[in-house]
Amino acid sequence: MRRITMQDVAVQAGVSKSTVSHVLNDTRFVAEETRQRVLDAIETLGYRPSQIARGLAARHTNTVGLLISDIGNPFYPPVIKGVEEVALAHDYTVFLSNVSYDIDRIVSAIHTMIDHRIDGAIAMSTRFSSEMAAELLYHQIPTVLLDWDDEAMQAYRDQVGALAFDFAAGIREAARHLVDLGHRRFAHISGPLDVWTSHRRRDAFVDALSEFGIPADQVMVVEGNLQIEGGRAALRQLAGSGQPPTAVFAANDLTALGVLWEARKIGLRVPEDISLIGLDNISLAEQTTPALTTVALPIYDIGQAAMTMLLEIIRCNEDNQPSDCIMNQTIPTRLIVRESTAGPVSG
Repeated sequence: MRRITMQDVAVQAGVSKSTVSHVLNDTRFVAEETRQRVLDAIETLGYRPSQIARGLAARHTNTVGLLISDIGNPFYPPVIKGVEEVALAHDYTVFLSNVSYDIDRIVSAIHTMIDHRIDGAIAMSTRFSSEMAAELLYHQIPTVLLDWDDEAMQAYRDQVGALAFDFAAGIREAARHLVDLGHRRFAHISGPLDVWTSHRRRDAFVDALSEFGIPADQVMVVEGNLQIEGGRAALRQLAGSGQPPTAVFAANDLTALGVLWEARKIGLRVPEDISLIGLDNISLAEQTTPALTTVALPIYDIGQAAMTMLLEIIRCNEDNQPSDCIMNQTIPTRLIVRESTAGPVSG
């Protein structure tokens, strides 16, 4: 699809290209009737005014955009805090967009960020696509992506900053822990399987178990939604199977908490009847009863690292050395063993 240009707007409005520029940048008086024709043409064509404003106005807004999946997930507040504290230390304001895993809301948030002429963007959402990254890059907005390592982004490796999470290492520890406890019947409650991150976590668990002698066909996989209710529903499904698992690895801690609370409701004991491991290490993980064994991420540090990386990219771009500043960083994970795992009562 061809990009709409300022010249297209000028033709649509029946004015000169310079008049369009004056309307966009408020650099000269333009009669109200003419101004309105330009604005109408912009709306009709779907032109994004700030795509040229950034090139013409050599100024900063000292604002960065932070796009996250779900403010209701306890994982995100520490990330936001980490971003904000680094931003404030460098006189930046954070423009937060909560997109609730919704693609239309992500697109809208990106357009809002572009229109507000943000100096840079940080995005962390399983629904964020390479096309969305391309939109930010087209508007010359330095961008850092969190938890992003899929093949579709390879074309942008030299253009964006990326923080990848080494889930495989922590998940392998989790699988080893469960096998060493004597478990032989396993289940994984995944995230939505139409996003690549869910496949990555599922495959890491299944592959690790295979390495430890548990074939893939002995691992039950139930699709969840990364929410508490998804964990509840998944446990009901697993409990109703012919030979329910004695150990469950959930794609995140919210899912694991749903399993834990549903187990209590239907009369299953954790860890006596079912061992349970989550992923993230949100604050609730160690406050529940029993305390949750989990694959931990340094959540607050992730936010700090993302904002620090973004500031470095902004600085390098200002110095006209963008090829020297694009960075990739891997965030480690580790297993924290608490009270929700134990040996199986029976095979």
